[in-house]
Amino acid sequence: MTLYIDYDACLKEPTCPAATYCSTKALYFHPEESRLFFNPDLCNGCGQCIQKCALNALSLFETTEELGIFLEKITRARENFTSKLESIIGLK
Repeated sequence: MTLYIDYDACLKEPTCPAATYCSTKALYFHPEESRLFFNPDLCNGCGQCIQKCALNALSLFETTEELGIFLEKITRARENFTSKLESIIGLK
């Protein structure tokens, strides 16, 4: 399993419910870094973290290949959004 953490959406709180409910502690908050970290070796794929994240900042994938496809889609979507926004406000 591999987990994508959208750090733009994440509140990065020490009391993060997604990390709190992770029974294997694969997802945890690192106080010195002030953000969540994920250890794939501890993950059992239960999905509790996804269910507990109210901000939809987490996505769980079976393989790194699936994660790569997801990241490509996000990148394209953000580029399209930026391009459209620039057109709307007259930057292009």
